[in-house]
Amino acid sequence: MAISCYCSLWTGSRRVITLWIAVRTGGRVAIQGIILDVDGTVILASKVLDGASETLDILRNRGYKLVFCTQQNQDSDRKLSDRLNAAGLQIYEQEIVSAGTVAVDYLAQNHRGSQVYVVGADSIRDRLSLAGLKVLADRNGETAEVVLVATDPDVNLTRLSVAAEAVRRGADFYVTSLDRGEPMADRIIPGPGSLALAIAYTAGRRPVVLGKPSPAMVAAVRDRLQLPSSSIAVVGDQPAQDVRLGRFLGATTVLVMSGVTTPEALERTSSSYRPDVILPGIKDVPAWLDLNKQKQPS
Repeated sequence: MAISCYCSLWTGSRRVITLWIAVRTGGRVAIQGIILDVDGTVILASKVLDGASETLDILRNRGYKLVFCTQQNQDSDRKLSDRLNAAGLQIYEQEIVSAGTVAVDYLAQNHRGSQVYVVGADSIRDRLSLAGLKVLADRNGETAEVVLVATDPDVNLTRLSVAAEAVRRGADFYVTSLDRGEPMADRIIPGPGSLALAIAYTAGRRPVVLGKPSPAMVAAVRDRLQLPSSSIAVVGDQPAQDVRLGRFLGATTVLVMSGVTTPEALERTSSSYRPDVILPGIKDVPAWLDLNKQKQPS
């Protein structure tokens, strides 16, 4: 069964684009857990989005299990929680599943004791060392058995060249996400995806993605929620990351138009990335959940 309605959104040119919203309810059990993206969903440019804090309170008070799934890889989950709390969002460390933590855990489980070269910030190097990996410096990075690419505010040509040579020699090649850019305080720097692309193009090999929507991230959020896929909703602002994550989980997918996706871009989105539900923003999620609950099969 599908409930259909239409939603009109203003574009920058003041033109109205009408989007079809389909709430698929047939055969689904009630939503019990919600996976929420962070950037573009609850915050944008370090500012809390309208209604985000109140919405999280509503969802918790109604008993929904929440997980915040983010491509962030510099801060530990504890530091990210502290930063979000300082911004005005009550998000607990145990509710966060970040690409950085998934990457560290994955390498610790599959490459413990290996020599790894990191294109990334000092913080993720430190976390890898604590997890039992031998992090190499630039001078001997070409001999690495594993290369990991993450956000790197201090990246330079030497670091990219060393990583490319290690990959060319056969090192296992990973990237925390395919994000093209990372917003900093005063500028946007190339994201892990852009850095990995330069290395891949030079070395002639593609990286394995460990962030959204990879199997490693799917396993991490599934383990955290401990719920059937049919009772999970994934809410985010990017079809290629958040909607695909939901598809791989077998969950209901909800796209919010508060982040990077424009109505025009959504119209061009591949059918395999189309969400089940489109909402203006996070504050509209409780009303959608009410509608979804009313339409559950008796």
